[in-house]
Amino acid sequence: SEEIAYYRGVEAHKNLFSPNQFPFAHNLEELFDFIGRLKKLSQKPVGVKIVISSQEAFDAYAKLIKERLDAGSDAYPDFITIDGGDGGSGAAPLEMMMTVGMTISKALFIAQSALLREGVREKVKLIASEKVLTPDDAIVLFGLGADYVAIARAFMMSAGCIRARECSGAHGRACPVGLATQDKKKRASFLVEKKARNIASYHGQMLSGIRGLLAVMGLDSLQKLSKENLIFKDNTGKTYMDVECYFKEALVD
Repeated sequence: SEEIAYYRGVEAHKNLFSPNQFPFAHNLEELFDFIGRLKKLSQKPVGVKIVISSQEAFDAYAKLIKERLDAGSDAYPDFITIDGGDGGSGAAPLEMMMTVGMTISKALFIAQSALLREGVREKVKLIASEKVLTPDDAIVLFGLGADYVAIARAFMMSAGCIRARECSGAHGRACPVGLATQDKKKRASFLVEKKARNIASYHGQMLSGIRGLLAVMGLDSLQKLSKENLIFKDNTGKTYMDVECYFKEALVD
């Protein structure tokens, strides 16, 4: 369209082939340098969104953040959004959604541990994302160290999404409920005011549930929540009061 062409700086109404790699991110050094450039240009916090595949992979992030801080440089991410391996948009290939990357609990544990180990945890905010649907989902992630929890799927479902996975509009197929489409006929059938009330209700119930769980634990704020408030159980039914022990064994397996 004319609008997309304008913002992408390309000619309108022609196929656009976008590479799956950014020219400024061949390695972490390049990526962090580009982040520093964006910070200077925008005068705003800049972050990255990643999927963690191994502890070693994220250790490199933590070490480079420490190196930049020690050198007096601000060319490092102010926040890191961690996408769990079991998630993704309806426009993503199924194999990407279901099989790439660690689950969010393992990934968040790795990130939290690495940043603490390098002494840079207070310099970087962690945002956790992966199928967060209910208050207990959010509580677990906050307990594992997340500063924020990103919720997309649940809000989409409260707005009427039926998980048809036709968000991209490819092959002439559009979102059947008119939520994620530019098809005017389907959009006309989407009842915005009614769905807005559903979304607000879900949000209110989510917050109420989180407050209730905090109260059960004797806490009055998310900031007081930690891994000490969590208990994990493995596939054999073994219960772990020590979260560190649980994840160390889980990551080895």
